[in-house]
Amino acid sequence: MSQHNNTDTKKVDMTMPDLGPIVEDSNQEVTHAEVAQREIRRRVSPWQWGVILIIAGILAAGFGVDIFSLPELQKLLPIPTAITAPEATRPPNVPEGALQAILVRVVDGDTIEATIGGQQLTIRYVGIDTPERGEPGYKAASAANLELLGSGNLWLANDHTDKDRYGRLLRFIYTDVGVFVNEQMIAQGWAQPLEFKPDVTKAVEFRKLATEAAQARRGFWSGESAVDGAMAYALVTKATPLRVGPGRDFDTNVSLLPGMTMSVYAKDGSGRWLQIRTPDRLGGWVSTSAVDLNVPLKDVPVGDVAIQDLSNGE
Repeated sequence: MSQHNNTDTKKVDMTMPDLGPIVEDSNQEVTHAEVAQREIRRRVSPWQWGVILIIAGILAAGFGVDIFSLPELQKLLPIPTAITAPEATRPPNVPEGALQAILVRVVDGDTIEATIGGQQLTIRYVGIDTPERGEPGYKAASAANLELLGSGNLWLANDHTDKDRYGRLLRFIYTDVGVFVNEQMIAQGWAQPLEFKPDVTKAVEFRKLATEAAQARRGFWSGESAVDGAMAYALVTKATPLRVGPGRDFDTNVSLLPGMTMSVYAKDGSGRWLQIRTPDRLGGWVSTSAVDLNVPLKDVPVGDVAIQDLSNGE
């Protein structure tokens, strides 16, 4: 634009008024080019933008020219407003870093399938164990798991290990209202604690909850379920040695203290010894006189389960 001296008539370039230095918020000086860009955005009508889009399509098809990639035009295009979905509120008891997931199906009492970021994965609950398919209580534990999970989204938090040897994610499971599913499966009597180092952050808490469930006769500790019976569990009532075989002549592994809960797998022919597994996956035999059994002794099968099968607990 041009200006003559004070004696001449002042002429202004009508394409852009001479606004001089423009200040916003009393601090930042805005350039004339920026003002021009704002004016163009304000003055261009929707139908004019439509014409620009048609021309852009012709140039792109005929000459391979993308006019919208030109820096000069990008500055003049309307500024889009980003639309984002509201972030889910993480319940207070859910650890930081937990990921959201959508339940696909319940596999059993301690395993589910869920989608995380659009990918379907199998998740094994950390720190608990429930009956396997074919064992008493399998359906009851699965149903209890489903009821606790509810219908909302889930939050998955890890302890230390990411996956087990089968490729399943190892996680603590929380519902969108903060129900800690691993914990409640034990507290309600549908699961036993199961410890695989180094994933033992909740081990002490889970053992305490199992003892309380046993003493209160909750879930399987009542000796039954509404679906398919109850897994055999035992509560140590007096200090007793854990032996490598059914009888006092067998060596002792450790001494079990009152209050410990155990899963029961078999009895010997005399019915005086039970084959059990402790929360830390020690397998062996204990005297029936030292434990409180949740089911009638006659319901425990006679047998001898391989120690490696007891210690796996997967």
